[in-house]
Amino acid sequence: MFELLRQGLSTSRRPLFYWLTAVFNSVSKKRIKEVGPDIACAEWLLRNGASVKWKNSTNYSNDYNSLVANVDMTKKIQGVDATDSGISHDGFPHFENCKFIEDMKLVNCVYIGDNALDHLDLLESSLKNLEISNCGNVTDKGLGSLKKLSNLKILKLSKLQAIQDLKMAQNNLTKSLPNCQIIIE
Repeated sequence: MFELLRQGLSTSRRPLFYWLTAVFNSVSKKRIKEVGPDIACAEWLLRNGASVKWKNSTNYSNDYNSLVANVDMTKKIQGVDATDSGISHDGFPHFENCKFIEDMKLVNCVYIGDNALDHLDLLESSLKNLEISNCGNVTDKGLGSLKKLSNLKILKLSKLQAIQDLKMAQNNLTKSLPNCQIIIE
């Protein structure tokens, strides 16, 4: 067992980094009760390398230390930039009760796939702009789950290698989201 862990493998043959990613993305209901959903969500995002934009702010922040040093439970997340971050579907329940997230970028996210996109319905009442690019685990099924995001105004999709037919996916999304501009690059 210790030899497997030293080599970066568990007994189920998963890399050690997989297990660390699951730990960093785990949801603590206790922490959500302590600091509220937006701060707990921001802690998760920043801990995994993403940035957040607060409501009534113009800049994104990725400074985890200042967030936990100065907890302000009145802050509300308005934007998420998860470019090159380690967020995964395990952490997406953090978005529950975050009522002001309008913008989200999921770019170069190796752990983002269909399960993560399926959880975006937690933001269906607020999410207006969504970019998904170079997330190799996103398939047609995952894009289909975006139909629930009825308030979406702009959906930008690019470099999604696992999509079988991007044109068909675009047509299906256009029918389901008539008020959304869908940009395919």
